[in-house]
Amino acid sequence: MESHRFFKRPWWVGMLLVLCIPLRGLAQQANQADAALARAGALALAAAHGEFAREQGFALFHKGATDSYKQVQFGEANVQLTFHADDTKAIDGLQCIKMEPDIDYFKDLAAHALLEVVSNGISGSLTDPRQVYVLRWIAGRHAGVPEFNPPYIIT
Repeated sequence: MESHRFFKRPWWVGMLLVLCIPLRGLAQQANQADAALARAGALALAAAHGEFAREQGFALFHKGATDSYKQVQFGEANVQLTFHADDTKAIDGLQCIKMEPDIDYFKDLAAHALLEVVSNGISGSLTDPRQVYVLRWIAGRHAGVPEFNPPYIIT
């Protein structure tokens, strides 16, 4: 099954900003063990603090993916970062891998598969970022976290 993408450059740039804000706070509170995790990568640090978990079954939905982590903070509209370690490119002398960010409607893998992927496949539509942002805003309000306020708007 092909991966489903609904983002353009401004979306993923904003998503990286959303991810960096809580990770920066963790880095400021880092102890020695966290410092070692931070050297392994920001995602390893976030996973160690229970903010992200390795996504099971990611290869079913993301062709060519080698690893994937999903935020576990909310019941819906969590960020998922999927890595394609075999898809590399040198940028300004730095060897990089492809990373596919997205926000799924549902946290649960079965709900994601049936209510989002299959539904989108049948209808020929894609995940609607406007609906995801609304779900994320509602989930954040229920969880008492600061308002999801990306530095751009959808027009």
